[in-house]
Amino acid sequence: MSELIQKIKFHHNQLSPKLKLASEYILIDISQIPFQTIRETAKKAKVSVLTISRLNKIWGFRGYSDFQLSVKNNYYSSKENNIKNNFIEVKNTELKTSISVAAKLLTESDSIYISGFRSAKSFALYMNYMGRMVFDNFYLMPDSGLSAAQDLARLRKKNLLVAFSTTPYSTETVKLIKTAKSLNITTLSFTDSSISPLAQHSDFYIEVPISKENKLYKMAPMITVIEDVLEKCFEILGVEADNKINYFAERIKAINGYW
Repeated sequence: MSELIQKIKFHHNQLSPKLKLASEYILIDISQIPFQTIRETAKKAKVSVLTISRLNKIWGFRGYSDFQLSVKNNYYSSKENNIKNNFIEVKNTELKTSISVAAKLLTESDSIYISGFRSAKSFALYMNYMGRMVFDNFYLMPDSGLSAAQDLARLRKKNLLVAFSTTPYSTETVKLIKTAKSLNITTLSFTDSSISPLAQHSDFYIEVPISKENKLYKMAPMITVIEDVLEKCFEILGVEADNKINYFAERIKAINGYW
């Protein structure tokens, strides 16, 4: 805003007393210019519409609409961008913190049980497959919500339940989280909102925003976060993780790769 105000003030001493008064009124309430008509501005400044139009041209604008646009671009656009950038920065910091917490949980738990139903099944499969290169204690839970819930009865306090679900949320997954909570089993959820049922009932959660542009939800961000969590785990484990990944690669090569 300073450049715009300086531009207006630059002409101030050249104005007539009446125009100076109008200019001062406008400067006092300049943030409201984008939201009011030229008649409303003239009324507040106690001058005619023609006087406002004349002022705008003295300041170097084509007219009142041009002046309105300049105020909006110099004041509100930068303010909105700052708010947006601050929001993104906060969200990125929160995500990094959540990833670090998740990695610590995974590396410190005796056994990790991974669950995902319907569209979230692919997330559970991916995390289990990639994680088992290093983690011998990763277990993929059954597709049936009832069977998975029964399996929880055998788990202990040092075990960890990892669950995936995004909107529309899986009823089986929500029930599984609640059951784990009743059995004092630590839970970690990967979900798309801090107010989702999974986030509300889990001990820890990672919020991964999922968008829907056309017909399908864009699920790629969830895969990225899974990879980020596993990378953080491998970073924590250090040489141990490197050795296991290299061993896994050598064994795959020994049997001529995948089939």
